[in-house]
Amino acid sequence: MLEDALEALRRGRLVMVFDGEDREGEVDFVMRADAATPEVVRWLRLNAGGLLCFTTTEEVGRGLGLEFLSEYFAKRGFSTTPRYGDEPAFMGYVNHKKTATGVRDADKALTVRELAKVVELALKDVEQARRAFADNFYAPGHVPILGARLGRRWGHTELSVLLAKAAGVPPALIIIEALGSSTEAMPLAEAKELAARWGIPLITGEEIKAALAP
Repeated sequence: MLEDALEALRRGRLVMVFDGEDREGEVDFVMRADAATPEVVRWLRLNAGGLLCFTTTEEVGRGLGLEFLSEYFAKRGFSTTPRYGDEPAFMGYVNHKKTATGVRDADKALTVRELAKVVELALKDVEQARRAFADNFYAPGHVPILGARLGRRWGHTELSVLLAKAAGVPPALIIIEALGSSTEAMPLAEAKELAARWGIPLITGEEIKAALAP
């Protein structure tokens, strides 16, 4: 299943990742951000229903001038630790300047595709990427940017970036929780049924850690 997931990422297709009962106990859809069309974002809104996020590495995020929002709020006396134990990966919320309101499917698709270009630039020239980021995006917006703390955290953010690295694609992904018709997380059994019906590889955090942990 791991190779199926890696090949799906290389082809710009969806993968489903279950983090584990010891964490959130949720399945997320994962996909390359540069392959996100308005139609894909709409499909994810209707069939997944969680929060669409853009995922990259902590290093890229800091190179673009971002910090973890948990750092910002901790300085102001807020609690920053959810019940699953480690600090969230949020580093900011942005919209691309060419979006309308930012919340529409077409807007989010534009924002994440343009963020993917910034990440690719950051891997070559971080100062140029930082200028492009500041010039072309505004904050706050409707797309959260997440930074993977590889080797220190094992959430969907990190698991998706590990898959991207193993697939040989840039760490520029979208992830969104699978909720479906449930008021809680989509049960794993239901997610497996849907993955089989839709032909989407479903892989667990344990499988990813066993094969790809740094």
